[in-house]
Amino acid sequence: MNTRLRLLLPALLLSPMALQLLSTDANAQSAVMQQQQKMIQQQQQRFQNQSNTFNQQQLRNTQTQIQRDNQAQQLHQLNENMRLNADQQWQNNNQQRMLNNQNRQQRQQQLQLNQMDQQKKANNQRMLNQQNTVDQNKKNNGGY
Repeated sequence: MNTRLRLLLPALLLSPMALQLLSTDANAQSAVMQQQQKMIQQQQQRFQNQSNTFNQQQLRNTQTQIQRDNQAQQLHQLNENMRLNADQQWQNNNQQRMLNNQNRQQRQQQLQLNQMDQQKKANNQRMLNQQNTVDQNKKNNGGY
């Protein structure tokens, strides 16, 4: 019986029914492989979507940090500019005070010069008057 089975086995395997069974099995295996491939692709797509979401979040975080850094730098620069402006204003005020003092000193010197000039004119007039008086007295006294 074993010998017969061995002889019949190749014929059975090559029979249309056996070929159909083999074909059905191959189709089933192919369907399983296609389903597995589809599941792998879906998993890869989910992973890619998660990766994209993560990358987008990282990008947003980086952009937010850059904006914060830029704002901090701008605020620092604004504060520095305000400090420099205050320093410049202080220097301008000091220069204005110095100019005002110089102008006051010049006016005071001019007033002193004017007073000296007036005093000189008054002294000259007094001397002239005295000389005129002396001359008039000489004339009145006969030339002495």
